[in-house]
Amino acid sequence: MNLLKFNDNYTQAESLAQSVSLALTEIIKLQGYATLAVSGGKSPILFLQLLSKKSIEWNKVTITLVDERFTDVKSEDSNENMVRKNLLINNAETAFFTGLVTTRDIIGCITNANLQIKSIDVIVLGMGDDGHTASIFPCCNELDHALELDNAVEKYVVTKPISAKYQRIGLSLYGILDSKKIFVSISGLNKLNIITEADAKLTKTYPISYVLANKKSLDVYWHN
Repeated sequence: MNLLKFNDNYTQAESLAQSVSLALTEIIKLQGYATLAVSGGKSPILFLQLLSKKSIEWNKVTITLVDERFTDVKSEDSNENMVRKNLLINNAETAFFTGLVTTRDIIGCITNANLQIKSIDVIVLGMGDDGHTASIFPCCNELDHALELDNAVEKYVVTKPISAKYQRIGLSLYGILDSKKIFVSISGLNKLNIITEADAKLTKTYPISYVLANKKSLDVYWHN
C-alpha cells in the first residue's frame, strides 16, 4: 500500500478529494463517463463536502455506495441519506445517484444492485476499528462468501455483522477489486496500527488485508 500521512482532517480530506477528482476526470476522458462508490458513516462527511465542490463533469458521473444499512433511506443511519446531504450538492448536484435500498426485501435490493451497477471505476473505502471494510466484518457468518474471488460471486452481497446494527448490503471483495482505482481513508493511531498489520499479513481477523494483498498500489490517506 502507498500510505500518505496528514496532520489534520481538513488537509487529508482535501488531498483525497483532489485525488478522486483527478481520477474521475481521467476516466471520463477515456470512456466518456465514470462511476464512483463512496463509503458512509460520519468520517467521510468533510471529504464528500469538499469533493462536491470540485470542477468535474458531474453530469457524466454516477455515484453509488460501497455499502448500506438495510434501513429507511430517510433514516439518520442511512448512508444514502448522508451522501445526498453532503455530496449531491454544489457542483455534484448534477451527478446521477443510485442507492442500494430499493425494495423492502433485502434480497431484492441485492438483485437490483447487481443488475443496475455493472461496473465501478473509483471506490473510496473506509475501515473500522475491527479491520472491516465495506460491510465485510470479521464477525459475520457471510465472511467467507464475501471474500471469494470467483467471477460467479456477486459484486454486492448481504452480510449480518454480529457487532453492528442492521443487515448490510455491501460490495464483496470481488466487487471491490473489479474497480480501476481504490482509495482508503482512515484516521487515528489505532487504525494506522491495524492497517499496517493488515498490510503485512493476510488474515480474516482484518478483512481489509484481502484488499491490500490484491491491490498493492492502493493509496491510503491517514490523519491523526
